[in-house]
Amino acid sequence: MRNKKLHTTVIVIFLAIIAVCLYYICIKDTIDSSIKLGLDLKGGTQIILKPVNVGEEKITPESLDKAMLIIMDRIDKLGISEPLITRDYSDNIIIQLPGVDDPNRALEVIGKTAQLEFRVLSGYFVSQEGIVPINSDSGQLHIDAEEKEIFLTDPRTGGASGKLTADPETGELLLAGIVDGEEKILGKLINNPETGELLLAETETGEIIGEILTNSRTGGASLVGPVLMTGDKLSKANAGYDGSGRIIVSMSFTSEGQKIFEEVTSENIGKQLAIVLDDEIKSAPVIRTAISGDAVIEGIDSLNEAKDIALVLQTGALPVSLKVEESSTVGATLGKDALTRGLYAGIIGFVLIMLFMLAYYRGLGFVSVIGLIIYILIFWGIISGIGAALTLPGIAGIILTIGMAVDANVIIYERIKEEVKKGKSVRISISEGFKNGIRTIIDANVTTLITSAALYRFGTGPIRGFAVTLGLGIIISMMTSLILIRSILFLIAGNAKLVTPGFLGVRRKGSSI
Repeated sequence: MRNKKLHTTVIVIFLAIIAVCLYYICIKDTIDSSIKLGLDLKGGTQIILKPVNVGEEKITPESLDKAMLIIMDRIDKLGISEPLITRDYSDNIIIQLPGVDDPNRALEVIGKTAQLEFRVLSGYFVSQEGIVPINSDSGQLHIDAEEKEIFLTDPRTGGASGKLTADPETGELLLAGIVDGEEKILGKLINNPETGELLLAETETGEIIGEILTNSRTGGASLVGPVLMTGDKLSKANAGYDGSGRIIVSMSFTSEGQKIFEEVTSENIGKQLAIVLDDEIKSAPVIRTAISGDAVIEGIDSLNEAKDIALVLQTGALPVSLKVEESSTVGATLGKDALTRGLYAGIIGFVLIMLFMLAYYRGLGFVSVIGLIIYILIFWGIISGIGAALTLPGIAGIILTIGMAVDANVIIYERIKEEVKKGKSVRISISEGFKNGIRTIIDANVTTLITSAALYRFGTGPIRGFAVTLGLGIIISMMTSLILIRSILFLIAGNAKLVTPGFLGVRRKGSSI
């Protein structure tokens, strides 16, 4: 009686689990579409970001983990559902964005280092033809052969404050200007090939005077002074409009940042304060008075651009510099075909397994089919409940675990049949069958669980999806085979008329059945 109550309790618990799973499958999944499709099924974008050393910056596992968290935060704020972010053996960060068919905006946001700096604007480089840009390939000023003279103009007066000349011996570009009524060399232009920086340095000492950056509004090269303040003192950034309807990004500072910003602005009244984001001048307002409150970034073309700037400022700077190693798009049509074929394969495999179990094990096969149906319901319910992204390798893992669940049943059923053939009662045969088969089942499943754990730990993307479904399927199949089916069989065993050797699939002598 005690065992009967125990087995009845087990079945009731499983019925409760099935009810919860059916809720997620039939109700919540319909409302929220909680089963998300992965990149290979839904289509989307895959981006591989490679960490690069810049200056004294060191790449560590901790900095990469922090970079992944920041990227995930940025992606969440973009509203992209079910992104997958992993690392490979080369420490590349792999980003999968299901459903994203226009990766340009995502790339612009997630790859930015978000280094915010405040510097004094010293001037603009211009020629007779107009502005002088920076060559993105060489990192040098883009100078046409026809441009004979290039000047550095004063941002306040518009007049020339310096002129570029070439050193006749070395060919270096020198900046000459009038100091105390005499023409002197103010510095020389240096390109750092490792960091890509274009610097103005003292000709003799090599001391850095300033840096030449691109102005995002004009596309021209501009000279800025040393960094006076960085974005680590920023507390909040919001995109919006000012009183004149212009698009801006307003920035609030911490209490420490407000003090520093007030000092910076009070010492540079009348000058233009360049707001630099990721080595690009976003705006350069004139400092008319000391500012103790918020600052704004002006000259933004669209509200989306302003939102992106605010987003990367809010999430903080990436601790490592990243460059796009690869960006590819997966079509949704390919994913749909793969999903359809995967589902067909699963259905056909399930039907064949069901027919085999019914034909070979008769009544035991029927119990096994019930166990498989419950296994699928629980698996589906868990996937729906946690909102996991289903990939094609994940579907393969599910199909594989269905076979493994049946394999556990086959081991137990064969043990039961052996005990029945020895003349033992059905109840004792069931008990001995589970007792003798459980060790083999656990050994086989534990080794597979270890394999799935290794695949998850060292794999990336779809391999991890396969590992998750494989490991989850093994745990669920062990629960249904060793707990649920055991309880069902023990309750059935109490009915002597129902449980016969034929029900157990035991062939009688002289019969081919």
